[in-house]
Amino acid sequence: MPKQGNRTPQETRKQQVRRVREARQERVLYLILGGIAVVVLLILGVGYYQENIGKLNNPIATVNGVPITVGAYQTDLRYQAASLTSQVNSLEQNLNQTGSDPSSAFLKNYFQQQLSQLVTQFIGLPQSELSNMIDDELIRQEAAKRGITVTPDEIDQEIERQFGYARPTLTPTAGPSPTAPETGTPTLTPTVTPTTPPSPTPTGTITPTTPTVTPTQGPTYTPAPTVTPMTYQGFQAAEKNFLASLSAQHINETDFRKLIEALLLRQKLQQAIAAQVPTTAEQVHARHILVNTYTETLPIENMLKQGQDFATLAQKYSIDTATKDKGGDLGWFPRGVMVKEFEDAAFSLAVGQISQPVTSTFGVHIIQVLGREPNRPLDSSALQQLQTAAFNNWLQQAELTAKINRFYADADVPPEVKQQIANVQALTGQ
Repeated sequence: MPKQGNRTPQETRKQQVRRVREARQERVLYLILGGIAVVVLLILGVGYYQENIGKLNNPIATVNGVPITVGAYQTDLRYQAASLTSQVNSLEQNLNQTGSDPSSAFLKNYFQQQLSQLVTQFIGLPQSELSNMIDDELIRQEAAKRGITVTPDEIDQEIERQFGYARPTLTPTAGPSPTAPETGTPTLTPTVTPTTPPSPTPTGTITPTTPTVTPTQGPTYTPAPTVTPMTYQGFQAAEKNFLASLSAQHINETDFRKLIEALLLRQKLQQAIAAQVPTTAEQVHARHILVNTYTETLPIENMLKQGQDFATLAQKYSIDTATKDKGGDLGWFPRGVMVKEFEDAAFSLAVGQISQPVTSTFGVHIIQVLGREPNRPLDSSALQQLQTAAFNNWLQQAELTAKINRFYADADVPPEVKQQIANVQALTGQ
């Protein structure tokens, strides 16, 4: 008999059909599950893109057709929020250092006022920063028309200036060499790293840097220590630390340089517009007596009609502390530096003539014109005021004539900025 061994059972036809059918069903199931997974991933990917990439590329405003993206807005907003937070923290430290000493009451009140202004500025930051970015785009477009540009080296120099670093100057040496060698290589010395991020966009708020006042006994005077110039190595270390702090706010070096570029473009355009302001103008020399109400002017008018001296009455009755001791003398001034009501009255008077009472936001004025010149050179203060006014007038006109669309929504403000705003609001209960 043949040997009986273990034989592999033969698969029947029916079993083969069943196996093939089950394998096909399994493949179909895997395909369905794979398709579902792909759809889920696509949905998640689209959602992520819309929330984190697509949304950031959406315009939050357009200026003459040029978009300002949500991403750029959030970058600027984070930077300004970080700067304001640093200023608020500095003011809080100053307030804590003043303590309850009665001699520091004035300083403490000053710090409290500044803190309140900063908090108000912080609360309105989301809207005001968008307005600033719109202005920056208007400035960029006007600068391009005028051929005004900012070079990378100018950005470098401005960053260095904001950190307090001054580049070594070239010192000529004796001899025929036409090349002026640089001064000695700076050596590393201890420096103070700035704690407040340099803000490229002027905010109009004064950040106090007043040192803590410590009362001392006796008349001994201690000279202030000389500040050690920052070395290049010190600047590099300070810049590195600063950029690291910006990185924590989702701001990179490229973003920071764009902010500095916008600042420099604004400054250059301001200078270009200022250069167009004439250095001479029609001016009057006037003095005034300022009181609170119209009723208070009646007895003063009577005394002037009786021939009493204008300067003496100004010293006695005027509430303008800046001019009363000078007999109310305002000096020479052109149009555009006084409030409109005062200016209109002053320029309508003949030399020596005294006005009727003139009401302005400061109170009620009695004005006398002492002199008038049709083309008098402007002093530096008046010229600067007119140059500032010229730029502001240009910007206001540009805002009125430009095609500006805003698409701002509260959801465009990063959550961390909203939290920062809430934190500073809690300081003053605003």
